[in-house]
Amino acid sequence: LDMLSPRPSEVERRFFAEYDESPDKAFDGLYELGVKNDYVKLSAIRKNKFWIAETTRNKIEITINLSKPEKNNRLTAKLRNVSAGYPKCMLCRENVGYVGQGRTRRNMRTVPLTLAGEPWFWQYSPYAYFYQHGIAINAEHTPMVLDGGTFAKLLDFVDFAPQYFIGSNAPLPIVGGSILAHEHFQGGHHTFPMEKAEKEFGFEVPGFEDVDCCVVKYPMTVLRLNSTNKQQLCDLAGKILSKWRGYSDPDAMIFAETDGEPHNTITPIARMRRGKYELDLVLRNNLTTPEHPMGLYHPHEELHHIKKENIGLIEVMGLAVLPGRLKKEMADLKTALLNGEDLRANDELAKHADWAEGFLKRHPEFNADNAEDIIKFEIGQVFAQVLECAGVYKPTPEGREHLHKFLDCIREG
Repeated sequence: LDMLSPRPSEVERRFFAEYDESPDKAFDGLYELGVKNDYVKLSAIRKNKFWIAETTRNKIEITINLSKPEKNNRLTAKLRNVSAGYPKCMLCRENVGYVGQGRTRRNMRTVPLTLAGEPWFWQYSPYAYFYQHGIAINAEHTPMVLDGGTFAKLLDFVDFAPQYFIGSNAPLPIVGGSILAHEHFQGGHHTFPMEKAEKEFGFEVPGFEDVDCCVVKYPMTVLRLNSTNKQQLCDLAGKILSKWRGYSDPDAMIFAETDGEPHNTITPIARMRRGKYELDLVLRNNLTTPEHPMGLYHPHEELHHIKKENIGLIEVMGLAVLPGRLKKEMADLKTALLNGEDLRANDELAKHADWAEGFLKRHPEFNADNAEDIIKFEIGQVFAQVLECAGVYKPTPEGREHLHKFLDCIREG
């Protein structure tokens, strides 16, 4: 299929010819090529389960991803290390057309980008989580970084592709993504629950009068900035990042660092909305404690039967990417509950026993006709708890009091 696909130079020529007509047309054409040459694994993607769940605060999206292995935090941390191989990782542009050892993506096709004056490129994800899920990748194999320049790169991308959102994982283990060894962003043509979340309250920052600021009504702590002034937006985002990185509040269990290990970072997301640039800055912290060795602001242990991986960019925005094992486990759970079986006697289902006993009390109507819908609904409630665990300031009066202390710190200069 690589040999049957257009040459990379021809793909680029066609992309920019179509881009002169419309960004949508250019990106649609590149995506269609990826589907036709089987780089975008549409047949595998269609096997994934997907549904929308109602929670008390927001609608959230759930997918059981059959192609994605379940990882742990130790493996994620190892993936920060730079490989000495060729290509150095699965994101490197050298994968295009390279036969290698069979682990590379030779039928991949990319287009070049310039973000904040640096050479980058865009490719689509072979195992997408949403429509036209793509990756903007630094042309140089360099580790993930988050600094003031990150916001300029994100906003440059939405200038180039205003129909897409773009976001970056945080560059720290536990709160970051699965590939920290190569700087990249993820984006695409999708409106996530976080984007739909409403304003909770506004705040102002002196010296940044061109930027509208608010806190979003969402389980995680999201500061939303809107402006037509790109430079002011970048400057304020950089200021918030700098303040947050050095911020500690022991009463709120927030520590900038312990034993020299940094904890505070941000997951940023950029988009265009009604002719304005919009940045969502999600406050993150990767502190561990004896009670929560995998992370205090990480899914707590009682939720690991559904989700134990770190909460990266996609989950932050309200799409739960759940492990493929759940497809069989939930089908088996449904059968076992309808048959009145003892879940604790089943090695595979025992981890779901406490959860199932709890939701059966809330659903005395549970029967063969509604069992699957109830199980899906309850998975949604678990993921809502996962997001609340990952939120550094809880959506409670006490949590909001602590958040206002940090906002005062931003305003003070």
